[in-house]
Amino acid sequence: MSPATPRQADVISRLLAARRGGPLVDAVHATAGPETLDDVYAIQAGVMAALGPVGGWKVGRSAADQPAVRAPIRAAAIRPSPAVWQPAEARLRGLELEIGFRIDATLPAADAPDFLERLADAVTPLPVFEIVDSRLADPQAASPLWRLADFQINAGLVYGTPFESDWRAEDFDRPLVRLVADGAELCAGPATLPGGTPFTALADLVRTCGDHCGGVQPGQIVTTGSFTGLRFFKPGTTLTGWIAGMPPITASFAA
Repeated sequence: MSPATPRQADVISRLLAARRGGPLVDAVHATAGPETLDDVYAIQAGVMAALGPVGGWKVGRSAADQPAVRAPIRAAAIRPSPAVWQPAEARLRGLELEIGFRIDATLPAADAPDFLERLADAVTPLPVFEIVDSRLADPQAASPLWRLADFQINAGLVYGTPFESDWRAEDFDRPLVRLVADGAELCAGPATLPGGTPFTALADLVRTCGDHCGGVQPGQIVTTGSFTGLRFFKPGTTLTGWIAGMPPITASFAA
């Protein structure tokens, strides 16, 4: 990894300070910030180097004709269901229901002729909740590059029981999903991703990540995009989600 430029180092310092209880970053009025994807990934790498090991990744596209973007997830912020998140861990209390893939074996080379088949053999699908928070004072008003530099406003991941039955990539292209908050159903029915499918998102990450933040490694979990949209919840809410016949997954935001 090349040394951070002074501008990148300044952003890294401000994002780390916000994570450690300092002021949130006013990205909307900042005089300098990430200007390119190269900037973003250098900032991500600098922040992650100070936070500890990578335990997972998030990847996705905003639309089919847009590039896939990626962000690492701290190992310390990945928890099994049921999980509880304290106020200091997720001030915004955002949550999305997604399909994740656990990396179980060495991944195939991106140019392997049977890449997709070997990739499917190396992973196991499982339901996940992405927990959403930001070190930015106003993440909705911040630019996409700022949000991506802030790990695409990720706070962590909750994972459910792996899907150990036989599966095909297309099983999750339009799965039935359901999300319930404190017993009230928020959504139910077939769901899709705006920029592709969960398995194509995984393939995008594996093909493009390279050695960024250590690369995609066995034992990590990759989450691939929201089936339910980003929703925010009040303190004390318990969420339960279901995907395609998998066992339910549960997370709570402590009051």
